[in-house]
Parts: sequence; C-alpha cells; structure tokens
Amino acid sequence: MTVLAWYIGSIDYEKNSVKEWDQLPSDIQNSISASWRNDVPPLASAVFARWWQFETWLRSLIYLELRAAYGSNWTERLPQLPNNKKRQQKDEEFQYMATPNAQTLLAYTDVADLLKIIDEQWSLFEKSLLPKEVWKGRVIELRNIRNRIGHCRRPHPDDLSRLEQILRDLENGAFQAASAFNRQWSVSKDWRDPLAEAWANYQHEDAQRLIEHAKRQYGTTFQLNYSKRHWVVPSQTIPPATSKQGYVWHANWSLDKQLNLRSFWEDYALNDFRDLLLLVCAPSPYSIEISFSFLEDAPAIANAIGAIFDLIIFHQLPNYLPHDASEKWNEINSDLDPRVHTSSIWSIVSDKTTPISIFGA
Repeated sequence: MTVLAWYIGSIDYEKNSVKEWDQLPSDIQNSISASWRNDVPPLASAVFARWWQFETWLRSLIYLELRAAYGSNWTERLPQLPNNKKRQQKDEEFQYMATPNAQTLLAYTDVADLLKIIDEQWSLFEKSLLPKEVWKGRVIELRNIRNRIGHCRRPHPDDLSRLEQILRDLENGAFQAASAFNRQWSVSKDWRDPLAEAWANYQHEDAQRLIEHAKRQYGTTFQLNYSKRHWVVPSQTIPPATSKQGYVWHANWSLDKQLNLRSFWEDYALNDFRDLLLLVCAPSPYSIEISFSFLEDAPAIANAIGAIFDLIIFHQLPNYLPHDASEKWNEINSDLDPRVHTSSIWSIVSDKTTPISIFGA
C-alpha cells in the first residue's frame, strides 16, 4: 500500500467514524460524553467495546458449532452449569426487563465456562481460533482482562492493544467459520433422503401446494441447499444426509416484496417449530434463509419448512415502503432473538466477500 493510499484510507475511516457518531441517538451520545466527563476512563469504554466483540463472537461460534455437531441436544454437551438455569429462571420473573438473549442458555454462561467448553470440544473450534498452545497462552491474558472489566478496575494501558491484536489474529478463523456456513450446494432431486425427497423433489404436500404457486403468484422462489462445517472430515460423503454430524440444511426464499421480519418472527404459529431452527439469516428485506442441523428429525423439518413458507407469504409487505427501508433493515430488527441475523457475519460473509474485516480491529 502506498503512503497516499494509506492516507486516503485513514481520512475515509475518520469520516465514517464521525458519521457513525453523528447518527447515534442524542441520548446515547450524551450518556457516553457525560460518563467520560465524570470519571469513566475513555480507555475503559474502548476495552469493554472490544471485549464485547470478542465474547459475543465466542458465544455465537460455540452455539453454531455445538448445534451443528449435536442438533437440538447440544445443551447436553455443556458442562453441568446449574447457575445458568437459575439465572435464566430469575430473569423470567422480570419479564418487563427481558432482553433478546433471555431465551439463550449461553447468554447466562460465565466466560470461564465458555473457555472450558471450547477446551473440551477443541476439534470443533481449532480451525476458527488459533493453534492450541497459542490459544492457551492467550486465554491466560484474556482472563486477566475480563477480571478487570468484571470488577470495574481501571484497565492496564496495554489491555486495548492486546484485545485488538487477538481480534486481528482471529480474523482468518472467523472468516473461515462464516464462509463455510454460507458455502452452500443445492440439494439434488436424486438424493434418497427424506428431506431431499420432500422439498427438492416436491414430494411433501406443502411443496406441491406452494413452490410453483408462490413463484407464479407472489414472485417468491424457494431452494433447498446444504453446507458443511469446516471441521467435517473430508471423507464424509452424502447422501443419504439425515443424521450426519456437522452438516446444515438451508431453506432459502427470495422475495419480490419486502418481508416484515419482526411480525414473521413473532407470529405465534412459529412456536411449534422454533426449537428446530438453527439460525434465521435475512441480509435484506427480500431474502430469508432458515437453517437446521442435519441431526434434527427430517419429517419435522419438512413440516416446519411448509409452515414457514406460508408465514413468509403472509408477512410480505406492499411495495410502497420508503426507499430507505432496506438501509434501516438491521436497525429495525436488531432486538430480535439472537438466532435472527440481518447484518452479522453469519448472514453476509461468504467466499465472495473479500477483502473484509470481521472485527474492524
């Protein structure tokens, strides 16, 4: 990179930073500024923000890999953590204070236990993190930083640089994890597999009823794809697909009209199938992807896809929405369930999105 290119890039970065600050609600701007004026070290704000990136990434990664490896029984692979359920149950007593993470067991898991999960299931995470011995060394430093944050002690002058360095070191692994999720192949009609026969070969009654009708009447198209986690042993082959560890089904819809994602997700009819869902990825108002572990019951997934198909048609919106609705897509859907992703790496990062910085560190 030339000095001129670096200089121009720096100017653009500063302009974007100023723009992001200006776009914050005034109450948030005032709160941050007031805290800095009243004894909160700006360094502490920066360290916490970087830690937030790191820890939320770990929780997201652990959930996806365990779910892909063990299906809906993934929580049985967690260490015995009675405090988790107690904390979750305690939160349920205060529904008026509920957050989007309230239904997520991992949201109540201490960092030490997260690191223990990774250590015990290392084969699922090694390609997304660092060489094991390097990772172990970093964990010692990370624990110290987390303890300072947790007890509101002033950060060490090097805490921020250490966190940003580990985020930079995790860039490649995070990219590999996300791109593997979005590296999808279409399911062949020839597969002798219950779900493939149901939705790729149109054998399910809902597939027969909906696929061509939705395309013709609503401009809504459907495709069933699959992906495999990057830790899957290369010799593993498919079909048949059902019950294979590390593989993920992806039910994809493309829409002519915008989807009201919030009303779709909050629809009571979805409750019968929520526990089956691995992730819901909707990078724009015109597309949605529902993923499932191969380890889930195939007939149940087939029925869920049919019910979801009907809901997607029902919750499409007229075409007279404001022109900037797509730009606000992430903002208006940011407080949904942690499984719902609009602008996260799980919904947007693929082999084609290069160069890209996952953490911006």
